[in-house]
Amino acid sequence: MTMPSEYDFRSENVGIINLIELDTTVGVFRFLLGDDGWFKDLAGNVWVGSRLISCSEVEFSINGSAPGIELGLTFIQDPDQPDLISEIRALGNDVIKDREARFLIQYLEATSEFFRPVYQPQLLTKRKMVNLGYSFEGPQIRRISLQVEGPFNLRAKPVGGRYNTADHSRRLGLPPGVINPSLEYMPVHGVDEQSLFGL
Repeated sequence: MTMPSEYDFRSENVGIINLIELDTTVGVFRFLLGDDGWFKDLAGNVWVGSRLISCSEVEFSINGSAPGIELGLTFIQDPDQPDLISEIRALGNDVIKDREARFLIQYLEATSEFFRPVYQPQLLTKRKMVNLGYSFEGPQIRRISLQVEGPFNLRAKPVGGRYNTADHSRRLGLPPGVINPSLEYMPVHGVDEQSLFGL
């Protein structure tokens, strides 16, 4: 991702808000990570935040492993309200399986932009959602967890491609047209009799 040229990182106040958008079969859900309250973007979308919402660290792929990302929500079940875990269990895993989770950032140049944003949220990456789980801690504490593919998920699969601009973009989940131009001259096979750069 390339930051828009109009961003001024020399401003007196520079801030970033981490946003996550979950595209499910029952609707699109938008969350603000690590902060309470809510945030309305330029398009009028409302992002709901809570300090109870957490996101695991992005681990690097080592020795062929492909660590995923886990989003979590811990809460106390109100006995007078419908059981949220039961509702999720009734919906099943199909509501999120292989659908997109989008990770975005909202750039702020001033504190007031939290209430009157100037810029649109910028997409960092898109990942597939894998599994929806839940756990119980005591009589009322509940935890919902959502597993999402990590950025190195293809390390655990056969490469099945070449190290070129198209496959590099596919591995990183980049939008169409966003490429790494330095890979344009990558050799396509191991033995090349043609001289490189005229040498």
